[in-house]
Amino acid sequence: MSIDAETDKLLAELGISADIDIGGGSASASVSVGGAPPPPPPPPPPSSFGGSASASINLKTKDARDAQKEIDDIFDSVISFAGKKKAPPPVAPKPKRNVHVSTISMQVKGKDAVTPAAKPSAVPAHPPPPPASTTSVASASIATPAKLPAPSKPIIQQQPVALVAFGPGLETFEVNCFGDFQVSCPPDVDEDELDVSVLGPTGSKPIDITSHGNGQFSCSYQPTAAGEHVVGVKVRDEHIPGSPFKANVKFAAYTDKCWVSGPGLKSATTTEPARFQILTKDDAGYARVRIHVLGPSRAEPIEMTENSAEKCVDVVYNPSAPGEYTLRILWGDSHVRGSPFKVNVTGEAINDATKVKVTGAGLSGGRVGETLKFFVEGEAGSGPGPLGVRIVGPSKPAIVADDSSTEGVGISYTCQDPGEYQLTLKWGDQELPMSPHSFTITGEGRAINPLLCTATGPGVSGGVVGQPAQFTVNVPDEAGPGTLSISVLGPHPPKPIEIVNNGDNTMSVKYHPQAPGEYSIEVYWADRHIGGSPFKASVSGTASRNAKLVFATGEPITDGKMKRKQLGTINVIPQDGSGPGPLRAKLEGPTRGALELSNNQDGTILVSFLPNDPGQYKLHLLWGEDVDDPSSEINGSPFTINVA
Repeated sequence: MSIDAETDKLLAELGISADIDIGGGSASASVSVGGAPPPPPPPPPPSSFGGSASASINLKTKDARDAQKEIDDIFDSVISFAGKKKAPPPVAPKPKRNVHVSTISMQVKGKDAVTPAAKPSAVPAHPPPPPASTTSVASASIATPAKLPAPSKPIIQQQPVALVAFGPGLETFEVNCFGDFQVSCPPDVDEDELDVSVLGPTGSKPIDITSHGNGQFSCSYQPTAAGEHVVGVKVRDEHIPGSPFKANVKFAAYTDKCWVSGPGLKSATTTEPARFQILTKDDAGYARVRIHVLGPSRAEPIEMTENSAEKCVDVVYNPSAPGEYTLRILWGDSHVRGSPFKVNVTGEAINDATKVKVTGAGLSGGRVGETLKFFVEGEAGSGPGPLGVRIVGPSKPAIVADDSSTEGVGISYTCQDPGEYQLTLKWGDQELPMSPHSFTITGEGRAINPLLCTATGPGVSGGVVGQPAQFTVNVPDEAGPGTLSISVLGPHPPKPIEIVNNGDNTMSVKYHPQAPGEYSIEVYWADRHIGGSPFKASVSGTASRNAKLVFATGEPITDGKMKRKQLGTINVIPQDGSGPGPLRAKLEGPTRGALELSNNQDGTILVSFLPNDPGQYKLHLLWGEDVDDPSSEINGSPFTINVA
């Protein structure tokens, strides 16, 4: 099962519904202190736990202890990341995780933990011999000679002594207590022929072996860490029956002997550390305290400090994004009273891109077709992110994000064409200090084959005036690198032409025809026609015009005067929505004068006016086919010009 699946399962059992977004690594720390528990008190009644188990585990489907162990095992192995909510497109696919897990643990003892009792020295008795056989035996008799031989000495069969090991040290007991067990062997076995070994989570453990003679031995060891301990017992280089044994060493968990208090159990802000305390009674025993914080961000750094003056443990955690957090506090293997706690965190999300580390050989570039990789790790105090990755260059590299590494979020990419590329990395809305970063890809690029590109959709064959015409261009990887360009030729340029990269090897194209007629749609990839281009499109409907969206500028109409036999120029600018035109000009005055219209390269129209005689002239600029329609006058027309 993947880490994401394990975390999702855990969150479901905790009653949390979330789309998980992975941003940095898991937090962990440990501190060991001395001490040992007193004899275990009887377990507290269920009501002493405040009913918290029913809120986090479905007791109808599994035993509460087994379910809790399963949750703890998942938490102990989970890797969490700051992350993701929504990254600006285009970005690398990244772990969609908006619930993050931060964990810390330490071993603590009660105020007056009792020193472990000395090892027992009493000599254990031999295991009882096997019971006598009760099987009935059939017998028969015959006559014997009168003279019998002297009776022989009766032979007594001894029951063999079994090889046996028994005691709590081979089964279950608590950490920092002595794991005692006995080994019973045949009377002729001495201590040199007995080999006992213990291997635990922290390595081999020393064994204290006491021989009581007659093949009887007492063995003892003292584990300092909880977990499975493998005990091997050999006699004359052979494992005895049942060996190796697996002992389960547990932490003491007397949750009725400890409690928690402090404001950090109810509310917090992103601008200040959240605090609370774990307090214990005198006979709380020796246990491991574990704290898990689930929420919209990593709540790091998390600090646990034993406060000897107040006989408690001070806990501090630092959420960096607002929202609801779940705080799990476990003493040994059980929740403390009231756990899990719901904590409402307010304030603004706090990101610090300077605390995000970027490493890996993939930052230096490589060759075409080679999978390159680098790591982005949000350290403590970096904030929730999310991470945004963008690579721009001759080709669009495939980018994959992986959060399974302890080095951070692994970003892998593969470039299909050589050239210079630029990498941009963002943490939230902040760009990382090393971004943008340039790198070079070498090697042979792909062949360019625009004929493999296709265009589909209604806009390829036509449209209706006043409605956008749309089609989609599919560019497979085999078409090679290039740029898509579109040209639409016809009765009137359809403005604007929009191209949107969908990020899945397709591009959406939209144009806006403003006049009916036959159009030619030319689609180019890498400056060459794609398959089927140019396309013939027929646009129906009636042209829509708005003369008031056409404007004119120039000194003759701005100043309202000019000199005779001097050429005056006026620039006419159609705005979007003005329609297809055309522009027409009409001049009224003492003489006709010279009047010319010409198209500029930028879509504007130049009007040239040369009056021969002085007097007052009126220049009418009309937009459309009908020069006699007053509504076709452009904005400000007619213009009065006095010629001196």
